[in-house]
Amino acid sequence: MRRNLFWRFTLLATLLTSPALAATYTVKAGDTLYSLARSMGLTVAQLQALNGLTGTNLKVGQVLALPGVGVPSVSPAPLSVPTPSEVPNLDPAAGRVSRSGCCPHPVWAADGESLLFLDRPASREVGLYSVPADGTEPSGTWRLPPTLLSESGLYGLQPTGAATARAVPLGDPLGVPVTVPTSGRDAMWSLGGRLAWPTYGAGDRTDWIPLTVFAADPFRGKTPVASRPVVTVYGGRLVGWLNEDTLLVTGRLARNDARRSVLTVDLATGRTRVLAQGQQLSGVRASPDGTQVLFQVTLDTAGRNGLFVVAVAGGAAWPVPTFGSGRWQDNTRLLLIPYEPGLASHRLLRVDVTTGQTEELLSLADKIAGDDWQVAPDGLRVVYRSAQDQSLRVLPVLR
Repeated sequence: MRRNLFWRFTLLATLLTSPALAATYTVKAGDTLYSLARSMGLTVAQLQALNGLTGTNLKVGQVLALPGVGVPSVSPAPLSVPTPSEVPNLDPAAGRVSRSGCCPHPVWAADGESLLFLDRPASREVGLYSVPADGTEPSGTWRLPPTLLSESGLYGLQPTGAATARAVPLGDPLGVPVTVPTSGRDAMWSLGGRLAWPTYGAGDRTDWIPLTVFAADPFRGKTPVASRPVVTVYGGRLVGWLNEDTLLVTGRLARNDARRSVLTVDLATGRTRVLAQGQQLSGVRASPDGTQVLFQVTLDTAGRNGLFVVAVAGGAAWPVPTFGSGRWQDNTRLLLIPYEPGLASHRLLRVDVTTGQTEELLSLADKIAGDDWQVAPDGLRVVYRSAQDQSLRVLPVLR
């Protein structure tokens, strides 16, 4: 408990350390406090606090102070860290859908009816298995060959060699598989069937290793499939697709940059846009509509560490009131497992990124193994891998 309290106090002190203000905005006709806060990536309460406002009325010509843009800037938002209280305390056995000793890296099938996971059952090979999400059939189904499925389930990618893979249009019975030069790397599907994958060069430091992202449109281009480099960063990773024309990437823009960046890359022009920067970036995830990005900064200077949300359109990063492991429930709300190393079980919180309101949803009476948890496509269920027995548990979540 002491460690937990110490950590909380340290976090609060860090979050309350605000950098100097760096910009102003002059109110125009039609502006409201809410619309301005949204456009700047802030809550109304944060914008009020920055300017000493007690109400929501604005006057044309009024000058508002803003935080710095493009870096995680922390303003004195009212922090709400729910403590264990009168919330549902689930039976650890409830929601168990798979046997013990299996099931790393669970992901939801596109229809939300089943769960896919890696496993190596006795006397069988390592592979991708599935189990119904309602637990009616506790044993998995063998899937061959290994296939990287798109989120929609309409496309698949099967390795065929050290430098190539076969792209399969699973949703089109008349579609023809094509060979893609993926350099043997994991690739990521867009919803529309485009592919992007990373390649790595050599570096004298791990965090300076160059990462070049390639992209291809396997079912709409010429044969053989042409690929092209899109961007090169250092010590980063390809996060995924924001939409059919934009990728989300992390890394240093130059080899010796002091900080890593969260950036978007326009496929048509190669133009990059830095959304935020930090010493160590992790937990980078786009909202379902691709308009906001969640990310975590650690090991940075005071006032720059924590969990943040930034709008892809631009604006200051908004500090999430509670630090932890986050996933998007929908386009405006996060589900959050707070970082509480002293507690015997994990809790599930929900944070509204438009208001900062935080509520506690569940006490798991269990711990999640290895940050292995995912939100169902409908946002109403969560699956996690139990630290007790490595089985998968499915929990209902309030709408």
